[in-house]
Amino acid sequence: MSVWKHIPLKSSLVFMVILLLMNGFYYYHARQILMNNEKEKTILLLNSIIANVEKAAAGETYVEDLIGEKLRTAAMAVKTRLDPDIAGVTNEQLAELKQWVGVDEITLFVPEGDDIVGVRSSDPKDINISSKGWDTIFIVFLQLLRLEPVQVGMGQSLPNFWSGPIDTATSNPENINKWGYYYDGTTNYIINPYVHATRFQQYQSAAGMKDALQRIAQDHRQMVLEVSVMRSDKLLGRKRNEIHPAPSHWYSEREVLFGSHSYRDAQEQYYAEMAINENRTVLYGTESQGKTVMKSFSPLVVDHLKYNSQDSPLLIEIAADYGEMENMVQPQLRRSMLFMIVCSVLVIAIMAVILRLLRKNKESALQNAQEVYVGNIETLFQSIREQRHDFINHIQTIHAFLSMKRYDDLHQYTNTLVGEIRVVGELVNIKDPALIALMHAKISQAESLHIELEYDFQHMEQLKLSPIKATDVVKMLCNLIDNAFDATGELAPESRKIKVTGNISNGQLHFSVSNTGPSIPSELQHKIFESGYSSKDTGTNSGLGLHIVKQLVSRYKGTIRMKSEDGITDFSIYIPLL
Repeated sequence: MSVWKHIPLKSSLVFMVILLLMNGFYYYHARQILMNNEKEKTILLLNSIIANVEKAAAGETYVEDLIGEKLRTAAMAVKTRLDPDIAGVTNEQLAELKQWVGVDEITLFVPEGDDIVGVRSSDPKDINISSKGWDTIFIVFLQLLRLEPVQVGMGQSLPNFWSGPIDTATSNPENINKWGYYYDGTTNYIINPYVHATRFQQYQSAAGMKDALQRIAQDHRQMVLEVSVMRSDKLLGRKRNEIHPAPSHWYSEREVLFGSHSYRDAQEQYYAEMAINENRTVLYGTESQGKTVMKSFSPLVVDHLKYNSQDSPLLIEIAADYGEMENMVQPQLRRSMLFMIVCSVLVIAIMAVILRLLRKNKESALQNAQEVYVGNIETLFQSIREQRHDFINHIQTIHAFLSMKRYDDLHQYTNTLVGEIRVVGELVNIKDPALIALMHAKISQAESLHIELEYDFQHMEQLKLSPIKATDVVKMLCNLIDNAFDATGELAPESRKIKVTGNISNGQLHFSVSNTGPSIPSELQHKIFESGYSSKDTGTNSGLGLHIVKQLVSRYKGTIRMKSEDGITDFSIYIPLL
């Protein structure tokens, strides 16, 4: 007969539903783990990109500082060849000196009323140019003329010198220059040497930030769609606090400083602002140009970037192809699906074998149960026959005492009989078979040793639901009681007393065994739980009893406490049951 005919339909359906739910949960969980792993890889990539960009930015700063120092040296050299009075300087002299010091142009600025004007220059376009509309640079001029350290929150400040960021030239918007301004009070003009930024831009393409972004995009082209360094004020549409804002086409005013930013979306301003306000990398998913994209914005924490004014922090924007990430995890998901199918088939096969074995053993189990049942019935009948025999003997004895009118002997006999019944009844009230058997044996032993043994157990039926083995409970109490027997053996019979209590309350088991006898000296109390140690010079105690109790209590994460004073020694055990 096939085993499948004996499988309950409802149980089978429940099993299959549970199996399908488990497989579905496993697939979802595996997919989440794989996608999270890809996201973590992306975050590591982001951190690597940020580190590379910051490193490239630091390199650019170093090169810019070198250019600034060169401009300062050039200005100091020019000063030695010029008349300290502007009236004694000609444009032709400046044209010759620019070749001598190795700069592209030299302009001299002189205060005129509320303006500072370029009155001499090797470049005719700079002659009579006004600086009044150059907000930051005009402040620099004023500080230099007052011989103060230049402090405008940007650029390179050296003694009597300041070099501004690379930017578009006012007099010739086709040029992007790097300027330096020098004034030490020995002339009545500010010396302004400057160079075109062509070579610096070549450095950016070869080893600077531009090159770093290109290499990153190329190395991770399978996943990274674009990388860019952006001006946050342009991205967020913020206006800076400027009286004379620079034209939007200037080099410093471009939104994307390096890289490209073509994967735009409606949420990018919200997340870009969050990245700036919280000073952390922010990731989010979006749709752009028909692709599912995971974008990130990270503040570029480089205070010394020359093209970053204080009110316009920079952002690194990275767009990764989320769809490509999913494609990368698909092979792993297929392997997971295959694994789940194989496991499901194995589980079903194992269940079929188990059902077959259970059915095969069912009749044997029923036969064994019947034999046990018959044996128990026979034992019960035997117990009833024995009790009937004892009952007849007790009745005959009582009848004999009555016939002989020996009422005193009858009274003494019935008292003994009632005492035995009371002791058995009290033991039954313990409600734990193992404890009942233990205390019955110890009561008999105490009577033979002339020891008064009291006991009180409460709520012991809860031990059946606890994780503590009945054999371990017996071992702990038995060793403590035996130890108490040894301790009271040194006293006179009328002084030998032992009390055993047990209780379960608030999820905790508490046993206590106390006895009369000599107190244990305080200097020896810490040794009594050591293996092989005994406080008795003679006796049957081998020094292992209390050590065994300590080990059992520790196994159940409980505690044992000992108190010995005024002729009473008490051992208390506390074991949590929850």
